[in-house]
Amino acid sequence: MGDGPAADPHASARANLRDTVKWLATSLAAVGAAVIAGASINGLASLSGTELFAGALLGGFGLVAILSAISILLGLLTSDVFYFTQLMNDDNASKAIANEIDERARDLLPPQVRSISELIAYRDQVIAQYKASSPGTPAYTSAAASWTAVNAVIAPITSLGQFLALRNEFKRQQGKLFGLTILIILSLGGYALLAGGKSELSAELAPKIIFKPGAGWTDVAASLGKTCGSDPLNGTLLQKKAFDGWVSIRLSEPGKCSGLELTIPGSIVTTVGLSP
Repeated sequence: MGDGPAADPHASARANLRDTVKWLATSLAAVGAAVIAGASINGLASLSGTELFAGALLGGFGLVAILSAISILLGLLTSDVFYFTQLMNDDNASKAIANEIDERARDLLPPQVRSISELIAYRDQVIAQYKASSPGTPAYTSAAASWTAVNAVIAPITSLGQFLALRNEFKRQQGKLFGLTILIILSLGGYALLAGGKSELSAELAPKIIFKPGAGWTDVAASLGKTCGSDPLNGTLLQKKAFDGWVSIRLSEPGKCSGLELTIPGSIVTTVGLSP
């Protein structure tokens, strides 16, 4: 028997299961973010009446379902510490773990014990022998050796119990997680269909026009000159894609045309207030 503690034989399996749970939680959060980003709040704001109510309801259901699923997964990640004595509890979860270990007793338990109940009884017997003997006596030395031996068996059994408790709880929650996933897909899918498709539908139904700028765009120039005046106008450059050599601007106050956005030749625009 080595001087240091034995390596946890079930640490890798437990870590893999926890990583799976973390991956599921991250994926659910990413799905919600992607759907909400794809169907913006502006799309929801363009709805009205029954469509607005349905969109808000579907989006709310989807978000609540995501938060509920993440809450379940976080509960799995923050599960309580498992103790060896829990294998003798009367609850169904503890009994299921003890029964599974008993079924593999030949692989997991020493030859002299055939079940978890016998292992616990043997440990209690060693504890009683330990307490009844005095330090320095042969009985005390024998009890100490027996205690070391039984602990060498209990440690990996406790580690296995921790893994089985996490795995069984994950399996127990699978039905809820599956139902929540279906609810998330349906509700957020419906929300995206309503909120995301509204803007495209509105563009298709918008009135069509014919734009007549006049010969040499004189009608446009005359209308702008009459409304905005011919004096130099202040404004700000916009980071919008324009034609080569053209820029997009927004006119500033004061002025009748403040707030108006235009795309005009860059040659008639002078930037001011910039450091050389």
